[in-house]
Amino acid sequence: RRSVSQPPGLSLSSSLSAKMNAISRPFTLLATAAMLVLGGDHPPGEENEDCEAYNEMDLRLAGASPDAGRVEVFHEEKWGTLCGKPDINLAKVLCKELGFGRHIGIFTIAPKTPVENWISDIVCGGDEASIFECKHSDWATGSGCSEESPPIAVRCEAAGLDKVESIPRSELILPGLDPSTALSPYKAQHTEKCGVLPSVLPFGNNQTASFVYKEQIQKWLEDRRERLEEVMCRNPKANPDAINNFPDLRYNSFGFDFPHDSKKVLGNDILKSEAADALREGYLSPNAKVFWALDHQARHPEKLPEMSEASKAIFRNLSRDGFVRIDDFGLDMNALQETADWALNQREMKNVTVVLDDGACVMARPKVPALDPLLTNETVNAAIRAYLGQDSVMHGYKILRVSKRLAGADNYIAADWHHDRAGRRLKLFVFLHDIDNMGGRPTEVANGTHNLVYWSFEDYYTSRYDNEYIQKNFQVHQLGGPRGGGFIFDTNSIHRGSPYGNAKRETIILEYHNEYKCPAIHSLGMNVPCPSGDQYMAYHKL
Repeated sequence: RRSVSQPPGLSLSSSLSAKMNAISRPFTLLATAAMLVLGGDHPPGEENEDCEAYNEMDLRLAGASPDAGRVEVFHEEKWGTLCGKPDINLAKVLCKELGFGRHIGIFTIAPKTPVENWISDIVCGGDEASIFECKHSDWATGSGCSEESPPIAVRCEAAGLDKVESIPRSELILPGLDPSTALSPYKAQHTEKCGVLPSVLPFGNNQTASFVYKEQIQKWLEDRRERLEEVMCRNPKANPDAINNFPDLRYNSFGFDFPHDSKKVLGNDILKSEAADALREGYLSPNAKVFWALDHQARHPEKLPEMSEASKAIFRNLSRDGFVRIDDFGLDMNALQETADWALNQREMKNVTVVLDDGACVMARPKVPALDPLLTNETVNAAIRAYLGQDSVMHGYKILRVSKRLAGADNYIAADWHHDRAGRRLKLFVFLHDIDNMGGRPTEVANGTHNLVYWSFEDYYTSRYDNEYIQKNFQVHQLGGPRGGGFIFDTNSIHRGSPYGNAKRETIILEYHNEYKCPAIHSLGMNVPCPSGDQYMAYHKL
């Protein structure tokens, strides 16, 4: 059998490439079908090219994401924005009208190319059945979009959360934090300025270059600098460089981390130190504090479980790089393809299939029995438990088609470099056909960014990064491969879905968390979809 060759331009060392290929050798002993060569006998199948039909006043999520994006309304044969004050009652009405089970949060995304603003000045009470029952302007006659009334985007959840148990807040374990105040925002004390700033200052004006939304980031950076100075001036006897007392700490404009193999930060005791207090108070948003507390133990465990050599190989690559390629998962690909073909064409079954941006993406969430051998595969499960913690679960899965109609980055929310704002979790991709790195719209990952604790997890614009900056400062990997294979990666990594290519891409995506994480997030009331709400909920304990 032949291994998949690396495409031109992919900067992998020969030793790293050899390690990647070595992972597949013990794993493919589990396979029931022969290994296929990239570009071989399994091109993507034909997709339905019929145009989608829309009616006056239809709503959609722009950006080709099944559960989050800017909300647009169809009027006079054109799509346009809705603008209003971001309010959770508005999200409640919009998610319900879009056909989702519940709302997660509301934010704003400005269009990258000019579009009509159809409705503005929207105010909802939360119980309306439709956005058109809320107070709003007439078509294209309101005050328009502004900083106070921006283009509205929402995050919604399609599936129920009956499988996510609740934990009383008083019983939460968050090392270094009081669960009752963990999400309390920083309160400015308006301390007289003293001109003291720490040497670790990732919030300089020049940092805007590393983000997509530079205007919003400029304001965010200014607020962060003021907060740091106030913290230092309020307690002049404190060491302004207490953060430097952390062993092995590294930082950049996005966040901080420790080397994955550091022996100096094992376990959770480091989170209870004076240096950790200074880091949280001066640098971290509320969600960042919580994710650091929830994820640190898994990132830097004091002891690893026993596992096979194949599992160790998968775990080592995940821990070092944030992703691992798998040549062959050993699944019945004909059975998977049959289910996918059926589900992706159920356009009338909105609870199963969602068509996005005129068919640019199609997402389906049927039950897929042919995945059962993967769910019980101990080689994979042991590696995931070692990475996320012994009590880990596969929460659900979905089938995703990125269509040939996807024309560039403007209408694809995943095309910006980003992280998922959910901290440490894994997604496993199974390729339903051969995916070429050069034209097959592969997922791309910035190597080694998976362990970052980002300064902020709350805001959309702080999690979207400039392409030129990423390409220049990180080793980027394109994760294509053969039918039946795929990859596992940490969605806390900086990554994107490539919008460029001349072929469609069909994959099945499974999502994994530590069993404790989602209940903790829900108990705290964080606006974080955990698990993601756009999938078939399966809840399989590893």
